[in-house]
Amino acid sequence: MNKDRFHNQLALNLGYQRILNDKRINISIDDKQYPDDVLISISVAGFSKPICYKASEGLSHNDIDCLDKNGYEEIKIIVDAVHQAYIHVSTRQF
Repeated sequence: MNKDRFHNQLALNLGYQRILNDKRINISIDDKQYPDDVLISISVAGFSKPICYKASEGLSHNDIDCLDKNGYEEIKIIVDAVHQAYIHVSTRQF
């Protein structure tokens, strides 16, 4: 996977302003452990630990239910944008 293309597609999906202006959320991307996939880590102010998952898989239903119960709709938007960016980069050559 081309990490630069993934970053660019994710930025397009989320919008640069959301990424730059929202200081409550930090998104980290690690491609060292899984070269053909990326490990996503989303740190959110108020969460005791980051939300971590592989971009190709997204979050489990239990994790999504937890976000729903706690009103974290924005995190679900980020998770969806990450997964869509992964699909876009993985299926399109250019």
